[in-house]
Amino acid sequence: MKYLFSLLLLLLGAMVAWSQTGLLRGAVVDSQSGEPLQGATVEIAGKGSAGGKAYVHLLSGLDGTFIVRSLRAGEYKIKVNSVGYGKYEMDITIREGGNPLRIEMEKRQTELAMVQVSGKHDKGSERASILADRRADIVQNSLSARAIEISPDLSVANSAQRVSGVSLERSSNGEGQYVIIRGMEKRYIYTLVNGIKIPSPDNKNRYVPLDIFPADMLDRLEMIKSLTPNREADAIGGAVNMIMKDAASKFSVNANVAGGYASKFFTQDYTHFDNGPSLDKSPREINGPSYVATMKDFPNNAFSRDTRHNPLALLAGVSLGGRVWHDKLGILAGASYQNNYRNVNSVFFDTEMASNGEVKVTDIEDRKYSIQQRRSGVHARLDYKLDNKNKISLYGAWLNLMRNEFRMASDTNLQLGRTGPGFGRINNAYRTLHDVQQIVNTTLKGEHQIGNHLYLDWTGAYSKATLDRPDQGTLNVSTGISKDSTGQPVHAPQTLFESHRVFAHSSDEDKSGYANLTYRTHIGEAQTDWSAGGMYRNKTRTSTYDDYALRPTNPTNQEYDGNISHNNFEVFNGQGTSSDALNYTAKENVGAVYLMLKIDWRRFVITGGARVENTDLSWSSNLPETAEGKIGTVTYYDVLPSGNIKYSLTHKQALRLSYYSAISRPNFYEIIPHTSIDADADYDEKGNPHLKHTVADNLDLRYEYYPKGLDQFLAGVFYKRLKNPIEYALVNEGTFVYYEAYNFGNATNYGAELDMTKYWRWFGIRANYTYTNSSITTTKQQNYLITGGSTNRMVNQTRPLQGQSKHIANLSLLYKDDGKAGLNAQLAFGYTSARINTVSQFLGNDIWQKEFAQMDVSAEKRLARHWYLYAKVNNILNTPYQLEIRQPYTGVDVVGAVKYQTLGKNTFVRKDTYGTNYLLGVKFKF
Repeated sequence: MKYLFSLLLLLLGAMVAWSQTGLLRGAVVDSQSGEPLQGATVEIAGKGSAGGKAYVHLLSGLDGTFIVRSLRAGEYKIKVNSVGYGKYEMDITIREGGNPLRIEMEKRQTELAMVQVSGKHDKGSERASILADRRADIVQNSLSARAIEISPDLSVANSAQRVSGVSLERSSNGEGQYVIIRGMEKRYIYTLVNGIKIPSPDNKNRYVPLDIFPADMLDRLEMIKSLTPNREADAIGGAVNMIMKDAASKFSVNANVAGGYASKFFTQDYTHFDNGPSLDKSPREINGPSYVATMKDFPNNAFSRDTRHNPLALLAGVSLGGRVWHDKLGILAGASYQNNYRNVNSVFFDTEMASNGEVKVTDIEDRKYSIQQRRSGVHARLDYKLDNKNKISLYGAWLNLMRNEFRMASDTNLQLGRTGPGFGRINNAYRTLHDVQQIVNTTLKGEHQIGNHLYLDWTGAYSKATLDRPDQGTLNVSTGISKDSTGQPVHAPQTLFESHRVFAHSSDEDKSGYANLTYRTHIGEAQTDWSAGGMYRNKTRTSTYDDYALRPTNPTNQEYDGNISHNNFEVFNGQGTSSDALNYTAKENVGAVYLMLKIDWRRFVITGGARVENTDLSWSSNLPETAEGKIGTVTYYDVLPSGNIKYSLTHKQALRLSYYSAISRPNFYEIIPHTSIDADADYDEKGNPHLKHTVADNLDLRYEYYPKGLDQFLAGVFYKRLKNPIEYALVNEGTFVYYEAYNFGNATNYGAELDMTKYWRWFGIRANYTYTNSSITTTKQQNYLITGGSTNRMVNQTRPLQGQSKHIANLSLLYKDDGKAGLNAQLAFGYTSARINTVSQFLGNDIWQKEFAQMDVSAEKRLARHWYLYAKVNNILNTPYQLEIRQPYTGVDVVGAVKYQTLGKNTFVRKDTYGTNYLLGVKFKF
């Protein structure tokens, strides 16, 4: 009882003491703009008998506010300091229930010079990223280097998924590879480095895989959603612009090193194969087209494998630079290295269309992937200020992505010999893949002011992208195990099947020049910029491809014991596949000129004009001399108007209205005439030299509100109308039917976006949501039954565009305190609804990717003045990648139950699981 009485006295004393203390709230803002000042130093010292010796030292939060609790009522002196502002001092009286303080800071006289210097240093900050979006003449969303650094992401592709309207197409290891912007897949998007387009290492297509770029090499990632006449026009979906790191105003060094682990390795080993002694080029490339290869030309080391326990990922990066010679010369150099290991477990069903129009499941494959991916990059930048009106800069980057992938697939035939021995025969397929993708980019740029009104900037760029995939090997082996129609095991002699060795190499080389001239003057109250310019790009693309078939000399009497050296093969096609259409050279010259006018008048900023682009494509392939389309040319030009209006409702609010016309050029392999014969495919694939490029009209309307600090609220709608969109479909040519890229009338795509960020001192929330709805009509084959048999007909089907998800959402919970606590943390959740993954030639047989949700977490803690500890965890939910056909599974021609398939439900096609990945490291910042 006495303890309870003592506790009551203690609580009563606390209440009395609390009643005699005050709560002080305040906000530190810029006196002219009212913008909150983050990280301002606030000191509060007591005066007289009331304040006593009380002393409080703290920093203002992200929204400029601060809170001090439990100060005794009385007189205090408050001092506030912020970089670039004069000192603030004032005597205050704290009373219970007092009004919040508003502390308005005056900029120092030297503020302009300081902002110019610090602006360089802070280009990678979140505030600079928001400012870039606000000042842009286009609709764009950006991620700052700092936001990327403290996020859970390591590559540019994974970082991009945090932006509103962006979803990912993933590679085999589960990482993001290509972006889809507002439902427009990768063919409608181009990639820029510092505003300059770069080529693709892909040997068929134009688009650039973003997983080759380490995220720690960027100052800012811009997702461009509208165009002006001075931007290249082939961006119906938008563009990805990577602003690379620049020299800081003062010498700085940033370095990090980390180790990682994949949760799959808790229960599984990693399968390693030796790609070292394999051929770098095919025997035909080495010895000439008349050379006939033998088995001596093919090392077997690729199929010699071993297992490794608990492989660890390694990441490291460094950047350093600054300005010298009285700030005239800026120097920046950096390097990044990321080496990780993944195991992926997959189940896959082969399907075909039955004669009655139903989906038939024929085989099930259990697959296991072991994937090593090594991402590395080096870049450097020099910029020299000749004087206040002339500047020259040089940038160079080398980027490399190496992948080793071992895949073992165990295939069970669900239909073979359904009424007799052979049902359920199991075959194993082994595949080894080693490829290297590289991008080299060099840019020389000049910026000049001529007199008082004329401005000139020019750029010369050289870029080259390469793909080397030497000696990809496949080996197919029968296990000799099957089941009869009652499910009893049947043992048969082991059989070796045909093996293949594939060699693929490609290069895409761009030589580009750009020039822009602007005359700046005033007409009345309006500032007007009259601009004209142009660009020219010479692109040369080469591709070589060989597929050698290796057949066992006596397949029924050879046992495969895991060592292929114990087996005998012979080369079926010793001269390779020199006539394959992937052996080609293409040249493309693109020239453009534009006129643009920008008017800045009162609350309006109006930008408009037109761009003319000319495309001249020619090719020469290794098709037989008599083949139609062995060589060819395609030439066309486009006149592309655009206009943007920005109206500032207030200093913090604006409306943007944007229109632009854009194009999408066909991929190289689609337009080069060829017929690709694949015995496993339902139809032969054919190139289409008559394929037209796509033209689109694009409209955007967006409301922007930036209340204070890093807070923002964006809401917009968009509409796109595409003429001659490119989709794949069945095309009848005489008695033959081909699967071919084709133009289909018109397509539409419209939607709405919401994007908001809100901070309460150190806590924040970032959320965005995008609704997209698209429509395209294409020709499909419909199978159906008739009396005495079955037949088919061609029908039109209206569906969404490939890759378009109706709903995309992101939610991040944030804690940011770069001050006293030195702690940053983020819990990120992303959601993408279902979308078409693969367009089928059959009606109702499109393959859909099911909805995908991912949760990641990251944290960074300052340990000492320059040292930080950081951690990242990806895919906490271990969400699988799943595919399905939206037709009910009927079990036609299949005996018994099949795992993953449920009668009457959508037909299951694929499921990949990636596991959770962990990373722990340290950073040094000076």
